[in-house]
Amino acid sequence: MGKLRSKDGCLTCRKRHVKCDQVRPVCSQCQKKNRPCLREDPPSRIRIKHYQPRTAREDSKDAPGNGPEQISHVLDQATADPVIANAASHEQIIRPPYAESCNDQYPTALVTSPYSTQTQTSTILPKLANESVPMPLVTSPGSIHAGTPLTHREAYLVHHFATHLGYWLDCTDASRQFTRKIPILVKQSPILLHAVLSYAARHVGDAELAEQAHERCVELLIPSLSSEKVADDDILLCAIVILRVFEQLNVMVTGSDQERHLAGCSALLRASQGREVDPSTPGLRQAAFWVYLRQCLYNACIHQQAPNVDLVNLVLLAPPQGGGDPLSDLRSETAWANTMTWICATVVHFCFGSSYPEPATRLLRWQQLSEAVESWLSNRPDTFNPIWYSEAVPGSGNPFPEIWFTADWHIMAFGFYHLACMLLAIYKPSPRFAVRGLHSTAHPSHDARSRYLWGMQQLPFDGAIIDHALSFHLYMGSLDDRSSGKGRGH
Repeated sequence: MGKLRSKDGCLTCRKRHVKCDQVRPVCSQCQKKNRPCLREDPPSRIRIKHYQPRTAREDSKDAPGNGPEQISHVLDQATADPVIANAASHEQIIRPPYAESCNDQYPTALVTSPYSTQTQTSTILPKLANESVPMPLVTSPGSIHAGTPLTHREAYLVHHFATHLGYWLDCTDASRQFTRKIPILVKQSPILLHAVLSYAARHVGDAELAEQAHERCVELLIPSLSSEKVADDDILLCAIVILRVFEQLNVMVTGSDQERHLAGCSALLRASQGREVDPSTPGLRQAAFWVYLRQCLYNACIHQQAPNVDLVNLVLLAPPQGGGDPLSDLRSETAWANTMTWICATVVHFCFGSSYPEPATRLLRWQQLSEAVESWLSNRPDTFNPIWYSEAVPGSGNPFPEIWFTADWHIMAFGFYHLACMLLAIYKPSPRFAVRGLHSTAHPSHDARSRYLWGMQQLPFDGAIIDHALSFHLYMGSLDDRSSGKGRGH
């Protein structure tokens, strides 16, 4: 009887189905053929054996389907996320130079706004599979093994993303999908890992590492874009969305915004475009769509142009009502916040686009949008109401009202609500149309709403409001009195 193949042979020999002599660092087979002798790290898999009384174990010893392989399979299925379980990538495992250092320490970074995001896109994208696929024990040639540990530096940056930066991407998602899922998925997708590293490194001020991670991410990304299944790759979409945030942060360094990753998001989403948009974000792909929409909305306000989203042909589903259980309530909260984001995007499209050139149709559209904005305000859940509101106290040194909300998606929703109201007041069809009416009849309303927005920044999540407040303060100039300028020294 021949000798059984060793389980400790190199990956190259195992892939070629040849016997490996296990010589290290390069086995004779790989040395003879001049091939790279790749080896996987020692398995860190923990097997859990459920307790059974002695009699039960004896009775079930010969029962089919109770071997260790099946137990392991069941445990995998019980813990696998549909998106996470299907996150097989096709890139080679090559650690960038910066990954070799494992003991570098970072000083505690001040958390500042990552210049919130905007999104443009298509609508309902392919639904995620309901069945969880168990993780393979052996990695594909391109994916990172689920048990491969991150270096200290990588772990620090992924942790920084999970504890600080994911919230910016989830600012209208009550279920926190980017915050919860991305830190797990990075160990299975090199593209996603390097996207997160570039974003986090830029945020903590490590410019060199940020650029290295970004370059490596783009190197891995380009070949993946030629795949036939690229349009359905949720992980790839999330990586490009995160790269777009890095691109926005990089504007402070480069002085210009090339919007390359924003265009990449648009192409990827349109390739899998459907007719309906679900505001409750049932999956990670839908969550990425809303991040992209906010990114587009930001750019549209900065450049005074229509957002690059097909808002005319897409259909927004109505927000579901909370069912009393936590999951239903989270989906309802998310849907109402995203609905206001959508309405604001349609208002921006109306103001800066050219879809309604005729005065009569333009006035009719303006009325429809005004009704949609007020309908949202009237029908929103009571949870969106602030828990505290007080007007500014004269002589206190703070010219802004004080408004407290309990969740960041409530703040974002009201920020977009006030932005939509201000734009509708400015761009109401009349002889005094567009920007020339800024400092006339509509000005008092702008000033009051601007003060509301600044007043909502009393909570720790003030950066989100700064993001979209700046996007329209750049051209509105509403806060022009000296007391307002003193009230916000920055």
